[in-house]
Amino acid sequence: MAKTLARGEAKEKDIWLYSLGNIANNLIFLFVGTYVMYFFTNLLKISPFQAGLILMVARLVDAVTDPLMGMIVDRTNTKHWGKYRPFIVFGAPFLGIIFVLLFTCPQFGPVMNLVYAYVIYIMYSLVWTVVQIPQLALPIMLSNDVARRTRIQSIFQALGTIASLAVTSFALPLLNHFGGQDDPHAWTVVVIGIAVVATILFILSAQSVRKLDVYNPAQAEKKDSGAKMSFAQSMAAVFKNRALVCVLIAYGTDMFAMQISNAARLYFFTYNLGGRTDLISYIGYVGTIVSFLMIFFVQPLVAKTGKKWSIIVVEALAILLTLPMMFMGKSVTAVMFTLLTIAFTQNLNNMLSRAAVLDSANYSEWKTGMNNSALVSSTFTFINKCCQAFSAFFMGSIMTAVGYDEALAVQSEGTQTAFLLMMTLIPIIGYVCSLVGMRFYPMSRKDEIEMQEALRAKRAAERQDEPQIDF
Repeated sequence: MAKTLARGEAKEKDIWLYSLGNIANNLIFLFVGTYVMYFFTNLLKISPFQAGLILMVARLVDAVTDPLMGMIVDRTNTKHWGKYRPFIVFGAPFLGIIFVLLFTCPQFGPVMNLVYAYVIYIMYSLVWTVVQIPQLALPIMLSNDVARRTRIQSIFQALGTIASLAVTSFALPLLNHFGGQDDPHAWTVVVIGIAVVATILFILSAQSVRKLDVYNPAQAEKKDSGAKMSFAQSMAAVFKNRALVCVLIAYGTDMFAMQISNAARLYFFTYNLGGRTDLISYIGYVGTIVSFLMIFFVQPLVAKTGKKWSIIVVEALAILLTLPMMFMGKSVTAVMFTLLTIAFTQNLNNMLSRAAVLDSANYSEWKTGMNNSALVSSTFTFINKCCQAFSAFFMGSIMTAVGYDEALAVQSEGTQTAFLLMMTLIPIIGYVCSLVGMRFYPMSRKDEIEMQEALRAKRAAERQDEPQIDF
């Protein structure tokens, strides 16, 4: 018997099609987050402090461009491409090109290499904004059901771990195959391959909403009448959204910790564990398996407990799992136990947090009547990039302070201790901050159900004359 979905609920195949976009997301985002610091310091010969400063400056630019992009998307209403798709389809090729240039070693000399890194990284950040903000807002169109949307995020996350596996397990072997991690040509070959694959997947992902992301006459009439929110009103609505603020605090501190841990990982395995970088691949395998398993249990979990308590429990578990590595950092067994189990908590919490950000967009509409989903999504991408930038600046400052020297095959004891703490103590602090943020999250499971039913009634009223979709 065919299952019937109301207008506005995507078919199952479109959910999987949309989720292909997270393979593209993670191929680029995780590759940059994991390797750009190493590329800047070891190939462009930029100091760790300057490398971190580059990423931080780019984030200051994003402080303006991310919310502006969110407002642009919210106000977009094209007759042939809808609201979200034009930015993804036409922006993805440019993102691929800039990504390749980011890992190109021009050999201009110390000063010009620094200038080149600044210019290209800022360009990368801007184009990433154009593609990511509309792409991350698509689940709001795919489903109005809070629990089903969490399942959408679990599928999105699961497919994304394919890219995580590629970055953590195969990037270094590929670099070594083409000449080694200190060979500029090897980086060029690998990133061109990633850019082509990511561009294609972004475009395919946008097709998931081709029947839902359509021209909206009501929005056009509202625009013609001049009834639209100003920039100040839009930003005020964001900062008054308690649900969003709590999620961003929890997610941001968690992501800050994870970014430092990920960026320090290659250094840690190279210098603290005697070059055992081959072990990194196992982390990717576990993350991929866990993410696909989440497809089956995350929707029932959220339907029973809600996102607030699910995230709180996962964060508390992450603290406990980090302790073995913190106190036995020279033991390969302790290190791998922590990193393999943390792969579970990181994947689960990342997926729950992404879904909670989208719920907070619904929360704003529920409480105020204003639909600013793309602007809310822009805060998520902004926090993501801020975490990447400030974590790199923090890490670069610490590496400089403890005397890291890329020319040394064996780093000092103090430098090795710094790498260990960046992978243990800093994440624990982040997890604690996340617990505090979610403690004040305003929605229980009961509230989620009430919000969902209220918005479902609103959508039904808006689409009462539209046909249903069968599959």
